[in-house]
Amino acid sequence: MFGRRRAKIEDRAMTRDTIPSVFLPDSGAVSLGPHASMRVADCFACIRALADAAASLPLIAYRRTDQGRVRAGGRVQELIDNPAPATTTAGLIGQLMAHLNLYGNCYLGKFRDADGRIAQLAPLPPETVTPKIENGQVRYTVLTETGVEEVGVEDILHVRAPLSEDGLVGLSPIRQGADVLTLSRTLTDHAVDTMKRGARLSGVLTTPADQPVDPDNVEQIRTQISESWTGDQNSGAIALITGGLSFTQLSMPLSDAQFVEQRQLSAQEIARIFRVPPWIIGAPSGDSMTYSNVEQQTLAFATFSLKPWLVVIEQALTADPDLMPSTMYVEFLLDGLLRSDAKTRAEIYSLALDPEKGWMNRDEVRRAENLPSEGTQT
Repeated sequence: MFGRRRAKIEDRAMTRDTIPSVFLPDSGAVSLGPHASMRVADCFACIRALADAAASLPLIAYRRTDQGRVRAGGRVQELIDNPAPATTTAGLIGQLMAHLNLYGNCYLGKFRDADGRIAQLAPLPPETVTPKIENGQVRYTVLTETGVEEVGVEDILHVRAPLSEDGLVGLSPIRQGADVLTLSRTLTDHAVDTMKRGARLSGVLTTPADQPVDPDNVEQIRTQISESWTGDQNSGAIALITGGLSFTQLSMPLSDAQFVEQRQLSAQEIARIFRVPPWIIGAPSGDSMTYSNVEQQTLAFATFSLKPWLVVIEQALTADPDLMPSTMYVEFLLDGLLRSDAKTRAEIYSLALDPEKGWMNRDEVRRAENLPSEGTQT
């Protein structure tokens, strides 16, 4: 699987009873794991906000020199720009962010060519990888289509969440906030189930005291009325009751049950788990949004929500000796996300071009604005 370094494959048959539990995907029946959590709208919105923002940022390789840093280019940047067939940098970074927020860990397989050089970087399903330490070295147990492989850091790049209980495996945000996610899923299921019943909770059938109903017919009557009255397909239907029966509807409006308030609180709690401002996922934040504070909110999102994850990815890639020589490192460009308006940029450039206190020349300014140098023929 990982090029020339093929580990010994386990020779026993794999069954559901013998596969380690970490390899088994969540069924969603007992606990709300990664797969089921993505079906919770607020959870999906938070992860998408982080993944979309990270995927929109350029990832650049730099080399340290005596004169300062310079863009590296070459094989490293080519691998970042084209990590694997049919995979772009944006796709790779977006998947990294999704795995980190769902599982707390991301594993990149380092696939090599015939000369032993890394030719591809591709994320592995986190539920199929288990890290461990043997003799002071990190090893990974990987479940593949052909069995189980034991590989090392030369074949897998491990990116983990900053929070960890053992320093080896990152803590998953959704597992730490499982109760909140389960509540959100329960509220959604309740709303769907209520609408399936035509938004009616229940009712009471009564008969005159002198005309009792045969007990043997009670269940049949209840079934017939339920099939004829309830469900969205029967919404607005006309009910006809004979034989002295009368129906009294008992209902509790959703507002009386504070359903909307609970739903809003659930969305805010999920946003807090992922450290995402509530307004990003459409949840009430309690603040009035204006042009000025939206800009500050965006800055706060980039600083406190997004940047910690970007630093984790940058440091994991930079620390891998197979990818980065000692003089090289990678860094995300946040300028694209925090790009100011044209007037503000013009004021900054005026200061930057000041003959006495400036720090840029005209060509550098033009390059920052994606314009060719002044001497370039168009």
